[in-house]
Amino acid sequence: MRPNEELLQKIGIVRSRWKAFLWVRGLSWVLGVMVVSLLIGFAAANSTGFPGWAVTVLRLGLVAAFVFTLVRRLILPLRRTPTDTQLARFVEEKNPGLKDRLVSAVEAVQKAKTEQVAFVHLLTKDALDRTKHVRFRDQVNKRKFGTFAALSAVFAVSLLISLYISSLFFPIGSVRLLAFKPPAIDAYELKVTPGDTTVPRGSDVVIQAIAQGFDPQRAEVHLRYSNGTQWEASTMEVTPQTVPTFRHLVFNLQEPVHYFVEAGGYKSKEFTIDVADLPRVEKLDYTYHYPAYTGLAVKKEENASDMVALKGTEVEVVVTASQALSGGRIVFADGKAIPLQPSGEKMATGRVTVDRTTTFRIELTNTDRQKYLGLEEFSIEALDDQKPIVEFTKPGRDTKATKVEEVFTELRAEDDFGVNQLELYYSVNGSPEQKIELFTNKGESPKEISAAHTFFLEEHDLQPGDFITYYGKAVDSHRPANTVSTDIYFIEVRPFGREYYQGQQGGGGGGGGEDDSAEALSKRQKDIIAATFKLIRDKAKFQTKEWTDNIHAVGASQSKLSEQTNTLMQRLARRGLSGQSKTFKDLSENLKQAIEQMGPAAEQLKNEQADAALPYEQKALQYLMRAEALFTEIQVTMGNQGGGGGGRQSAEDLADLFELELDQNKNQYETLQRGEMQQNPQEIDEAIRKLKELAERQQKLMERRAQQARQGGSGGSDQMTAQELQKETERLARQLDKLSRENNDRQMADVSRSLQQAARNMQQQGQSGTPQQQQQAAQQALEQLQRAQRLLTQGRGGNMDQQLAQLQQQAKRLREQQNKIADQAEQLAATPNNDGKRRAQEINQQKDPVQSELKSMTDGLEALSNSQENRDAANKARSAANTIKSRNLQGQMNQSRQFLDNGYYNYAARNEREIEKTLGDVEKQIGQAASAANNTEEKKLQNAHPNQQGQPGQQGQRGQEGQQGQQNQQNQQGQQGQQGQQGQQGQQGQQGQQGQQGQQGQQGQQGQQGQQGQGGGQQGDSRNAQGQQNGRVGPYVGAQNYGNATGPGNYDPRQWSRELGERLREIQDIQNELGRNNPLANDLNRIAGDIRALMRDPRIGNPQEIERLAQQIIDPFKSVELELSRSLELLLAKENVRSAQEEEIPAVYKKLVEEYYKKLSNTKP
Repeated sequence: MRPNEELLQKIGIVRSRWKAFLWVRGLSWVLGVMVVSLLIGFAAANSTGFPGWAVTVLRLGLVAAFVFTLVRRLILPLRRTPTDTQLARFVEEKNPGLKDRLVSAVEAVQKAKTEQVAFVHLLTKDALDRTKHVRFRDQVNKRKFGTFAALSAVFAVSLLISLYISSLFFPIGSVRLLAFKPPAIDAYELKVTPGDTTVPRGSDVVIQAIAQGFDPQRAEVHLRYSNGTQWEASTMEVTPQTVPTFRHLVFNLQEPVHYFVEAGGYKSKEFTIDVADLPRVEKLDYTYHYPAYTGLAVKKEENASDMVALKGTEVEVVVTASQALSGGRIVFADGKAIPLQPSGEKMATGRVTVDRTTTFRIELTNTDRQKYLGLEEFSIEALDDQKPIVEFTKPGRDTKATKVEEVFTELRAEDDFGVNQLELYYSVNGSPEQKIELFTNKGESPKEISAAHTFFLEEHDLQPGDFITYYGKAVDSHRPANTVSTDIYFIEVRPFGREYYQGQQGGGGGGGGEDDSAEALSKRQKDIIAATFKLIRDKAKFQTKEWTDNIHAVGASQSKLSEQTNTLMQRLARRGLSGQSKTFKDLSENLKQAIEQMGPAAEQLKNEQADAALPYEQKALQYLMRAEALFTEIQVTMGNQGGGGGGRQSAEDLADLFELELDQNKNQYETLQRGEMQQNPQEIDEAIRKLKELAERQQKLMERRAQQARQGGSGGSDQMTAQELQKETERLARQLDKLSRENNDRQMADVSRSLQQAARNMQQQGQSGTPQQQQQAAQQALEQLQRAQRLLTQGRGGNMDQQLAQLQQQAKRLREQQNKIADQAEQLAATPNNDGKRRAQEINQQKDPVQSELKSMTDGLEALSNSQENRDAANKARSAANTIKSRNLQGQMNQSRQFLDNGYYNYAARNEREIEKTLGDVEKQIGQAASAANNTEEKKLQNAHPNQQGQPGQQGQRGQEGQQGQQNQQNQQGQQGQQGQQGQQGQQGQQGQQGQQGQQGQQGQQGQQGQQGQGGGQQGDSRNAQGQQNGRVGPYVGAQNYGNATGPGNYDPRQWSRELGERLREIQDIQNELGRNNPLANDLNRIAGDIRALMRDPRIGNPQEIERLAQQIIDPFKSVELELSRSLELLLAKENVRSAQEEEIPAVYKKLVEEYYKKLSNTKP
């Protein structure tokens, strides 16, 4: 580098440092001015007395200060760039020993002439030599540079912090100053009630402050009584459910008081509460007269406040005042009023019809004609009559049965005010629906009822591939009635087990057996039917657009399934399979007819005609299921004709075609799922959070009251808190009850009932009584809240035993899928050919869902391993999860995948079989965990008690059954006359079959007896129509003549016999749960013997005689049920005590508890 360039480079270093110094100095000024001006602006604008125009001026002033500082301290200095000569002079000033050599050299370089080059060179070199010791980078004052840099950083951090926390310290000022469009000043208000008012002497007055437009952390009320001179400040209480609302209760006001409120830097204006000798409400009593259809008795509520009742309820309101009354009014929020008539010296009465949700105040007029409209507002909540809950308790799922079997179903319904009708609807192969009236009320509507019905499949002339759809419907006693339906269920007719056995024998070498891939077609069609049914049933629950989107999604799914089925049929034809035999032809014909039904179904769904689409969908399902039955028959037949590979090539081609087509696309319709409607997780989580909060507040309230009782203080503010707790609990109970009705959720209804009981206990804790009684009521309320929280938490995730049972089923399903994969891998290893790579890819595709489900199962096991509900079961669940991890199942599956990709089929087959074995071990371990979860005394009682519930009323009160059976005969003669003969023929056919088989040595008459036992259930075309108040409904039919169903009142003894057999089995299940050593074992044995005797009694065909005989069983049933309930409650109580002892003491109260025990230890006996 030449000397002149080196010299200018050093001057450039000084220039860079100088500019950097100007930057940090300017930034420190700008940021400092911004921080200071913003804080001043926040403080000024935070006052609501600061006018809007002043805020605008302030904002302009802040902008002007920022711009001025930016220009004056940063932009202008940077624009004044010093020359090289000036910078050299600056260095000379810092280094006097240079004696102008640097300046001279710089000037010479800048003004050099050609003839002076040599001189300039020497001058520059001399300057460089003289400046070797000069640190040009440090010529700018390092201390000043560092100081301004630090100030810039501090001011920048301060600016960020002030902006972040400004809403906390200056909630109003920050918004007014920084918002793009600042709100008007009237948007910020501290609304104080009751303001200036006059109240009766001795009243309790609630001063309430509501912050609007800002959120203060605390508020203070300042009081000055008329005879005082000093202001008394008190911190106001925050109302939890309506933050930011603050309140303060002034007790027994005897003289005028002046007050104002301060909150968040804002001070309200001063108000005055005067007192006068005016009438005030001392007590309110309500008498509820419910609508007649509810059957509810008149209810009286003393010391009431808010009014909650069913719409249409008339409430008699009795007001007790502090003075003698000449009248009064109930004034509603909308200005309407109902007069109060004097009914005593200090009492007045009015009548309110609950027809809307609103609020009201009480206006009283004393005998001096002085009127006073009370400050306290009471609420009226008008409740809608909720829909019933109805479900199939048996079987509660889709079932498969042979064409001669009997399928027992049990429908259970409950309603808050009574069930009026219980009906079962069914359809055979998509034919028009048939209705069975299981129960029709003739007296007082039962709140809970069960009814049984058995489908005698042989009476419907079914064949494998046919099906029956059925669903239940419950109608309550409301006018107009509320109607609720269950989900739709399927009974599929399968071939006899003998056919499967033959197929398994014929296909040796691990490759035989049937392929169930064809079932996916009908499964998707069933999903479409279930979704369509749900759209019809729940149309009122959907928004219009949501319902339209859903039905179009179902239609798209139906169209897609039609295309897949059509493609499958075409491939059958191309491969020449459709013409090989009559069975193949029938298979193709059924697929064709299914497609013909799917087209109109999809078209109707596209036109949003769900009702019209359903029959086509069901017909399509019939043909699909028949095609699948033929598919199974082909597999079995071909399997019998060959070993080793599982059948001839035609059967393999057919299976490949089904799998190929079904793997193309999954069911696209996923918006509606079968089973009970799932709750919104956010709603459930919010309810659990609210329950936890209520329980904590109840606990704190109990502790405060106990402390006040020890100190001899009063609990006036706590009483107000207790009332709010009660109201919130009642509100949450109503919310969950409504949710349970909407979603047909029985467990949610149990949670609601627990909350209702908690609210009643809270009401008792605030009523007069001994402190011990009040404390007991408070403790019971807390226990009910905790029980509700436990039930809701369990309902969200399921009980541990239920989750383990689901995981066990999942493990079984995984093992079966893995067995299938291992079989295919062994076939591939035994017969590798040109398409081996394709078959390997297909096997790997099947492994994807297995690995995904395995991960899900592992996560579920790990979650249960941390459960405190049952440590033994949790440890076994952990062992199962550890087995999956220690044996590296996921890794083994990935390794097997690589073996298949690389052509190592023998290694892959061995690996797949090893994976299957490990999954079998995991399944056993999960089964052990599930057994441990069920092997507790509490679980045994719980398992026994649900079976016992409803048993006492199962046979009971048959008095009205005969009449209802006769009534149903008149309604159903035309519908059933034709099927009576068919039923008789089916009965005879089944008897003949059983007699010929002579199972286990039974012949002749024994075979008929076996048929009678088999036939005692719920008949496909029968009409069950009798009821009672508290339990089950037995089997009456219409005008049919089913075999020997000739009893009075069209009573079907076969239904009776079948239902009695089912109840006998339930009793045996209870006995197994409780064990032989349980004290109830003898009672259950005696009841079982009575039922067996009743089944053998020849008078079983006489309903009037059955009524008398059944009554002999009811009382023992009731005794057993009561004893089971007591045992379960006692066990739960013990567990609650144990859990309470183990519960950690909250940190807030830990010190108080420690001091309490310390005092106890120091107390001398």
